[in-house]
Amino acid sequence: MVAIKLTELEQQICDLLKDVTRHIHEQDPSTPQLVLRIAGGWVRDKLLGHESHDIDIAVDHMNGYDLAQHVNKYLKAHDYPVRAIAKISQNPERSKHLETATTSVLGLSVDFVNLRSETYNSDSRIPQMEFGTPLEDALRRDITINALFYNIHTRAVEDFTGKGLQDLEAGIVRTPLDPFRTFTDDPLRVLRVLRFASRFAYAVDPETVAAIRRPEIKRDLDAKISRERVGTEVDKMAAGPHPLLAIEMIVDYGLYNTIFRAPAHAVRWMESSEAMESETRAVELTAHVLGLLEAEAESEDKQSGRDSIVAHFVPSALDAKTLPQARRALVLAAYMYPFHAVSMVENNRVTYAVNTVVRHSIKLPSNDGTVTVALHKSAAAIAALAQECVDSTVDRVSLGRLIRGAGAMWPVSVLFAAAVDMLTSNATPPDVSCKYRAFVSSVVGFGLTEAYGLKHIVDGKAAAAILGISPGPVLKQVLDMIMDWQLRNPDGSQEDCEAYVADTISKEISQQ
Repeated sequence: MVAIKLTELEQQICDLLKDVTRHIHEQDPSTPQLVLRIAGGWVRDKLLGHESHDIDIAVDHMNGYDLAQHVNKYLKAHDYPVRAIAKISQNPERSKHLETATTSVLGLSVDFVNLRSETYNSDSRIPQMEFGTPLEDALRRDITINALFYNIHTRAVEDFTGKGLQDLEAGIVRTPLDPFRTFTDDPLRVLRVLRFASRFAYAVDPETVAAIRRPEIKRDLDAKISRERVGTEVDKMAAGPHPLLAIEMIVDYGLYNTIFRAPAHAVRWMESSEAMESETRAVELTAHVLGLLEAEAESEDKQSGRDSIVAHFVPSALDAKTLPQARRALVLAAYMYPFHAVSMVENNRVTYAVNTVVRHSIKLPSNDGTVTVALHKSAAAIAALAQECVDSTVDRVSLGRLIRGAGAMWPVSVLFAAAVDMLTSNATPPDVSCKYRAFVSSVVGFGLTEAYGLKHIVDGKAAAAILGISPGPVLKQVLDMIMDWQLRNPDGSQEDCEAYVADTISKEISQQ
């Protein structure tokens, strides 16, 4: 028998819930003896040796809200702390097909829901719900390793699909029922298969892969699933432990254009004959990005020849606090690299297709589009200046302008540019490391690591007064010239700059 080792708190919760079921039956003997099971992810994670605080209790013969009320009454009667019950209503678009009740048990949040069966019609992923048996509840779940139960009465793991335990041991992701039927019922499960396979670095069962590849499933995924849900799954894959495996599966299974749906009005989107090559570039770029990040995390990876580019010179730039956010931004930018040169007309203005993909195709925050466009756009400029740094021809003004344009995320932009350089020039990791280390070394040497926060030593109001001009396009040009002066003269005083404005700038603008 497969055993799960409970923590002391988990043991106490199971004992308490078991007592609650006994108390319910004693109070009303006509009530069937309830059986409670911990369902899904908690069971999977415990069997894998991971701690989990995501406890979902599945109950037979009673709905979750009623059980939660009984639990709170029992807690109150025995002088335990009691918290209000939160009722989470059905929300199929967010994969909440059944009402769930949440309350605190001994300080831990616990969800309560009844076992159920599901029936689908062909036009919707929203099922008709009924009370079900443990087998029916297991079979309606997305994958076998998520369909395991832990019976709190017998303290045994229950595998009603007959495949969950063996798949967990073998590292296989498959659906409990026929995959084509499973995905037809709810196409979101396609993305969940990819997410869990990439999360645990498991193989997807060949029959499941064959179903994912079918055109009907791709059409249903596009038609039935909200773009918010698509984006949520993509975001979890990008931020997960194995984002390269995720994008490899997306491309290999022919899902790239379904997930990152190219805007219909992006007329410069590549022809179908070029699409596979472009999607493959997303995979290759993700691999380069992750390789560079690994070197940053290790600081110096002598065995592989990958020296860190940023961490060696600016250790605080990508620390434990900022690295996850940087990693997510880099991975998303790599995922969407096929769009990097695609423009489109939206609301009568030219914009980057990436922005539309982010806002409409995967429904992530608009800032993700802004960051991705910035990374795509700055790569070539950084590459050019990096070569100047290698050649010792770079000047402080050009470097300072770039850092100011990239902002506080300039170290992330440098890593992305290095990854693109490896992709487009086939440069070796040591060559890339040398080139971009020269760039970062120059930034540090010129004292420009925080140039993005540099304030004008003579502000717009003062400059306008010196020149006798009003605010407008000319003043912006003046401020740019003032900043260039500051970058050329890092030790210059305010008085020196005011003299420069009065003498040099005034002559230049008078000649325009």
